[in-house]
Amino acid sequence: MDKIFDLDSILFKLYKKDNSTYFLDFLQNESFEVGVLRLNPGQKDTQGPHSEDEIYFVIEGKGYINILEENHEIRKGSCIFVPSKTKHYFHGNKERLVVLYVFKV
Repeated sequence: MDKIFDLDSILFKLYKKDNSTYFLDFLQNESFEVGVLRLNPGQKDTQGPHSEDEIYFVIEGKGYINILEENHEIRKGSCIFVPSKTKHYFHGNKERLVVLYVFKV
């Protein structure tokens, strides 16, 4: 199992997928799941509530996250906690938005 990951390599794998795919899991074990979400300007985040708690960390870009119908401005360096079963989605980015996510499983 890999223990060190390269973000550029992960994003390259994501770019090779079709345009409707905007996230990629790169690590899963019995404790958590880790991946990268990439939204281009105007691309819609279609995720729904998750059954696990989740942490997001913005690596690149800026925009908004809507949590329970309330918008929050986010930018590079923002860290966001979203409890399980909470409606949320990213939007309003005018540049590429790249976010690392971690789910507790």
